[in-house]
Amino acid sequence: MSDLKVRLAEGIARVVFDRPSALNALTPSTLGGLIDACADLAKNDSVRVVAFEGAGSCFSAGADLPAFLPLLTDTGAADVADLGRRATNAVAELPQITVAGIRSHCIGGGLVLAGACDIRIASDDARFAIPELDAGIPLGWGGLEHVIRLLGETLAADLVLSCRPFGADEALRGGLISRVVPVDRLQEELATLVSAIARKPLSVLRATKRQLIAIREGTFDAREDAAVLLSALKDPEALAVGQQYLMKRMRKG
Repeated sequence: MSDLKVRLAEGIARVVFDRPSALNALTPSTLGGLIDACADLAKNDSVRVVAFEGAGSCFSAGADLPAFLPLLTDTGAADVADLGRRATNAVAELPQITVAGIRSHCIGGGLVLAGACDIRIASDDARFAIPELDAGIPLGWGGLEHVIRLLGETLAADLVLSCRPFGADEALRGGLISRVVPVDRLQEELATLVSAIARKPLSVLRATKRQLIAIREGTFDAREDAAVLLSALKDPEALAVGQQYLMKRMRKG
């Protein structure tokens, strides 16, 4: 996985698209490596948060079409064409909380992968676009579902059909990202966010992620919340964190 780096430390996995000279464009190899990496992370209970980043100056310029096109006319073309969907699902289905730190270009397939994360933050120089139709192809990888879920059907249709680029401020207003930070503070803000999440009790993080997935899939049932609460009250880590929280509140009061 020379074009995909995974680093683990203190309950956090950093997954880095590492083709800076190609603006971290996504090749079949990158996507295959991402699927394998997510499968490994899903089994790793020591990891509480997964942060997705791009090496160098941008997040990802999307699919590397020259790397894909020769493979889409050979035997196995359907499997290659489906790699993006499988990679997107692998990110979306991770049991850990997932955060994308977006700098500069976040285009096409890169936007779809970021959209599969739970949280997205972006630098003020972030530039987004969904240019597939201009390239003569439909938006794939399950991307339309993610874009509509995040932005709503009207704005999503505008961006997909017009292929117009948009900046961080519009992405924030539309709900694609949760915050915009100066470019020179993105790494610091991302590290602070994922570290804060990683300090939360594992059982509560996993329960929250299951709720998020259920809501996205339309299977969420609030009647299950009582059982989730009672389970947390039996978890030693969650109880210790709760006691610390109450003690801090009492001291402040």
